[in-house]
Amino acid sequence: MAEAVEENALQAPEWQMEDAYGDIGSERWKASARRVRELTDELSAAGRPAGGALLSALALYEEARMRLSSLKAFVKCLGAKDSTDARIDPENAALAQAEAALAGASAPLFASIEALAPEDPLWEREPLAHWRFEISRRAGNWKHRLSAPVRAEEERREASEFKPLGGCFKRLQKEVAIEARRSDGTPVMVRAARMIAILKGDPDPVLRETTGRGIERHYEARGEAYAKLLNALHGFRLEFFGQAGVSPLEVSLHQNRLSREGFEAMFEAIRGRLPEIRSCVTLRAPWLGRQTLPFWDLMAPAPQGRTRALPPPIPYPEGFETVCEALRGVSPEIEAFFRMMREKRWVDAKPSDRKIGGAFYSRFEEFRMPRVFSTYQGSLASVIQQSHEMGHAFHYWVMRDLPAVQTEFPMTLTEMASTFDEAVVRDFLFRRSDFDGRFAMLWQDLKSWANFMMNVPARCSFELAFLRERKEGEVSAGRCRELMAGAWKSWYGDCALPDVSLWAYKLHYYKTDQLIYNYPYTVGFLLSQILLQKWKSMGADFYPFYVRMLRDTGRMTVDALVRAHFGADCSDPAFWQIAMKGLDEALSAFRQYAPPAGTPAAEPEGRRAG
Repeated sequence: MAEAVEENALQAPEWQMEDAYGDIGSERWKASARRVRELTDELSAAGRPAGGALLSALALYEEARMRLSSLKAFVKCLGAKDSTDARIDPENAALAQAEAALAGASAPLFASIEALAPEDPLWEREPLAHWRFEISRRAGNWKHRLSAPVRAEEERREASEFKPLGGCFKRLQKEVAIEARRSDGTPVMVRAARMIAILKGDPDPVLRETTGRGIERHYEARGEAYAKLLNALHGFRLEFFGQAGVSPLEVSLHQNRLSREGFEAMFEAIRGRLPEIRSCVTLRAPWLGRQTLPFWDLMAPAPQGRTRALPPPIPYPEGFETVCEALRGVSPEIEAFFRMMREKRWVDAKPSDRKIGGAFYSRFEEFRMPRVFSTYQGSLASVIQQSHEMGHAFHYWVMRDLPAVQTEFPMTLTEMASTFDEAVVRDFLFRRSDFDGRFAMLWQDLKSWANFMMNVPARCSFELAFLRERKEGEVSAGRCRELMAGAWKSWYGDCALPDVSLWAYKLHYYKTDQLIYNYPYTVGFLLSQILLQKWKSMGADFYPFYVRMLRDTGRMTVDALVRAHFGADCSDPAFWQIAMKGLDEALSAFRQYAPPAGTPAAEPEGRRAG
């Protein structure tokens, strides 16, 4: 009972699903699943259509894909809400089989489409007309380099062997039971969802530290199980990448619609600013009574009032009103959308030990409705996280009238609207605060710069290093820790003690629908910084520009979108350097604050730059 009271203390909302399918196995659920099977059978019977029959077959495929996407998102949401739900893995397996069947049934259709001449009048007719960009992208899919028999084998094994591995990580995470304690000595049993929320900025330093040390013990003891899973996931991928003659990074960049030149230019720009970026950590360390921050303090909230007192928790309604007021400054339409999300109960932020860790946005395409998931902890970081996930949902909302295929934006562009909302909230709180109050917002800015410019790149570097070694054979848990420590050192230098367990507990490494699911966050963050600059300079013209740009994210590459809407070249490091203008401003403003007397001095910047 005490735990239930604690869960509800901050008045965080809980979503409802009655306006979607209600539950797995409901009549609406069964009807949609049945319709997917019927459409798949019709596509199989259609063979390789031509002319008007091709358009009809594509319409069948569109409906089947839309319904299947919606069913998969619904299962994901239920599984995130209750990781103990025994129905989730069987349903995911069944949906993976349905997805494989649809892919097989539609293969002749897409062969017909890809054989069309560019001048064929069918390209001007619906629904083919709005598929033109997607068809051009499909032509570059790595699977097209496989022979027909090998591709059929890959798709069969993907459904039966690879996709089911996605549920293994969640099962492993159910074993997380870290014995931590609060500053007042109260013991706390920390499970996976709360573990992630604590690392993201719990105000209690003892809870952060005891959780962090518990993480190290837990994942060292169980590391081999995570290494076995990671080896299985990447082993499957590398087997078929090798037969196709492609590299993992090539596959990931295509999936994320970013050129290799853009990828390399971004990281070149970041590496050129590493000494300043590392200052985002070293300048905060003395405020936490340290010379070097351990990983569990990297996302710590600002000390209250320039002392080291704990800030009081922020009730969800108060945090929500802050977010709404901040985004009203961009447009009342954004605020109205946020309020509608809460009123319709499309937001789930209530803490629960049954929830998985992390936060996400999803949408049920069949009903054209989004959902937002998180674990609200009452910290400023939790408030800002709400704006982040709602930003994702708004991004989809302004596109929902488009053909479904044009609403599927890549991760690189997915993270743009969400991190822009974060920046707007921080800017709002900064402007309405006095000198002392601005300290907390500058602290938050420095956290964000450090996270997106070092933590995310370190995670990316680890995954690329793991993939290189996995090509030669199995990689042990001990070696994973070494690779993680090396990747961390390459970005953080000596400014933060490494999180050598990050590879084991980070969900991103265990996704079956994404590969190298790290750098897109940095792309999105830097693009959001450009948006922030435009918002401040364009005034009332910004919101129409913003919506036009968001509506293009499902039908453009990153490179094309940057050219079309920013008038720039993302393969030029100078573009990304412009995005880092806010870094200098944040550091300069933060240096106006002197740490409290008696705190350790930061080590010289030259020593820390490594």
